[in-house]
Amino acid sequence: MSEVRSVSPIRQRHLWEQIADELRAAILSGEMAPGTRLITAELAERWGVSRGPVREALMALENEGIVVSTRRHGTVVGTTSIVDLEEVLSVREAVETFAAVEVCNLGDEISQADLRKLGDLLKKIEAEKEQGKYEAARNHDFDFHQALVDLAGNSRFSGIYRQMLSQNRHHVRAIDPSRWPLVGWADMRALHYAIFDAVVAGDEEAVRAAIAEHYRHARWRASEPFVEKVPPISAPKRARRQSN
Repeated sequence: MSEVRSVSPIRQRHLWEQIADELRAAILSGEMAPGTRLITAELAERWGVSRGPVREALMALENEGIVVSTRRHGTVVGTTSIVDLEEVLSVREAVETFAAVEVCNLGDEISQADLRKLGDLLKKIEAEKEQGKYEAARNHDFDFHQALVDLAGNSRFSGIYRQMLSQNRHHVRAIDPSRWPLVGWADMRALHYAIFDAVVAGDEEAVRAAIAEHYRHARWRASEPFVEKVPPISAPKRARRQSN
């Protein structure tokens, strides 16, 4: 008789997690605009559930920073501001820099399949942009950065970064989609590939510089009002392969 392989038990998702996913999707899609009141009883009736799981879902989304609870207005979809976005981008940059340096230090422990996954996400961004699907391209952009952070193998940093991306997605809803083609896709492509090339080469110095330049440019792209002229990007240092 062959030996039975030991497997991890399949985790059942809680009802509140499913409701949180539905609410998050509605907020990030723009269905629920900033300032929309989230009334527990109405949401419970909408999904045919008791109020308990809805309350838990709202608490989770409050921890993510995309809904806000106040005494006067109850729970509402959070509003956006440049100050909030600046803070989110600062946290993203710090976490991503730490993770990318860790990935460089892991060397051969990072598989070629993982690196191909990063490269494939960059190709998806380009394919969506060429078809004018800017929102889909932006989603793949977020996926690329999350995948890079996940490669470091630090679950807490991955969790923090995922929360920041959730807030970032909420913030970009405030930017007029018609303006996105004006904000320098060619430059962002170069910045993404500078990060990718540095990671593949295992070059810590180059990856730090590339991420810093990416977020400098990201802060400009997210600011309003937009200006027609894209700020020049600093030429990232060419990644050099680390000697063993």
